[in-house]
Amino acid sequence: MGFVTRLQLIGAVAFLFLFIGNVSSQEIEASPKFSSSDWYLSVDPATLENIIEHIPHSINISLHYNGTGDVPGDGPFTVAVTMTNDKTVALSSSSFEFSVQDVIDGVGQNLIVTGQVIGYLHLNFLLENDESKLVLPPFLVTVVRFSDTWNSGFTIIITVLTMINFVSMGCGLDLAIVEKNILQPIGPLAGFFSQFTFMPLFSFVMAWLLLQDNLQCFGLLVMGVCPGGAVSNFWTLLLDGDVNLSITMTTVSTIAALVMMPFWLWLLAGFFVSESSMVKVPFLEIAMTLVFLTVPLGLGLLIRRFYPKIAQYVTDKIVKPLCFIVLIFSFGLGFYVLSYIFILLEWRHLVAGLLVVLAGFFFGAIVARMAKLNRAEIIAVSMETALQNGNIAFILLKVSLPTPYSDIAALPSIAQIIVCTAILYLLYAAMKIYAFFHKTEAVAPSDDDFKDTVDTVQSLVDSDQSDVIRMS
Repeated sequence: MGFVTRLQLIGAVAFLFLFIGNVSSQEIEASPKFSSSDWYLSVDPATLENIIEHIPHSINISLHYNGTGDVPGDGPFTVAVTMTNDKTVALSSSSFEFSVQDVIDGVGQNLIVTGQVIGYLHLNFLLENDESKLVLPPFLVTVVRFSDTWNSGFTIIITVLTMINFVSMGCGLDLAIVEKNILQPIGPLAGFFSQFTFMPLFSFVMAWLLLQDNLQCFGLLVMGVCPGGAVSNFWTLLLDGDVNLSITMTTVSTIAALVMMPFWLWLLAGFFVSESSMVKVPFLEIAMTLVFLTVPLGLGLLIRRFYPKIAQYVTDKIVKPLCFIVLIFSFGLGFYVLSYIFILLEWRHLVAGLLVVLAGFFFGAIVARMAKLNRAEIIAVSMETALQNGNIAFILLKVSLPTPYSDIAALPSIAQIIVCTAILYLLYAAMKIYAFFHKTEAVAPSDDDFKDTVDTVQSLVDSDQSDVIRMS
């Protein structure tokens, strides 16, 4: 056993009691094993990889007998076609019949395969007349999208809106408080511990226990090792948390991710992918995230420095509504752009995402409370812990895995974002409803209060008159 393997086992030993069970349930649904026999199937083409959604493709199949003597039996011989999942493609037929003469002459038949949604699967061809034995090794089919134009447009629009919003947030940023958070880093340390210790390990456990596809397990782990992002800053602002601390923690975690992401992926990714060395951490994109964060904030600080009245107006009137608009627009447009993949989401993805998000919220809040932080700081740490930078996760999957495998690996991360967004919108709505019904109302004075006030004023007047008479 090599050193890396030993270290991986040591890193996971604290969680072994959770892993007792049938490990085979974590494997991708296996195809029946192909065993060579006198019967075999020839196909043309040999594979169907990267076919485009909704475009039919033809596979020519022919059944052959390679045994000694004549073809056994009188026929017809039935070849059934099964799939490892029924969502990715549609088949023109689930079975084919070949006569004895078809087998002798090698007469072929056409199977039409039409991609339905991005993904991958294996087709299994079984000769039912021979105890349902495979007559062809599992046949790989992968489906890709027709165009990613909408995805690219969505990314550009959200990037522009987010940068504009960071400019407005920079107008209200207090550098003195940021400096205090750096010099007395209790809050950033609480966030760092929660984000880069608890979240990777908990995501790893949830992936192992709940997900069946190893690529999806890997995708949830990748999300769990990512730093915080702009969304945590926005929600901290909307929920009346400490924005200065939130932005400080996001900057620190993004820098730390250059070391912590490779460490956790090196330690744990090998449990889900055959070669952890294939995992490529997007260092350039992480560095660009820092630029994406600091440049618009710096512009906002310049406005605060040279145009304080404008900065004050932006802080008081614009920043919160703009945050809300950006989040609503991001969720709505993202829902539309990614609607094609929602049919692939299963209850396992949603439950895993829900548990990871809730655990992040509560663990971050508990650690912040133990560090004796105030309410606004607790909100900031809680948001920073639970809300990872999904963009970095998706980029890492894209550069580490070819399409459509990267898209399928991203399913748990997408489910986590959906669940987290729904929880935060409900929480925000509940806060607004509570504030609306608990406004401080002016209480009308009662008749007794009015009478007491009149008596008090009259007594003061009489007292003043008495003083005047004595002085005269």
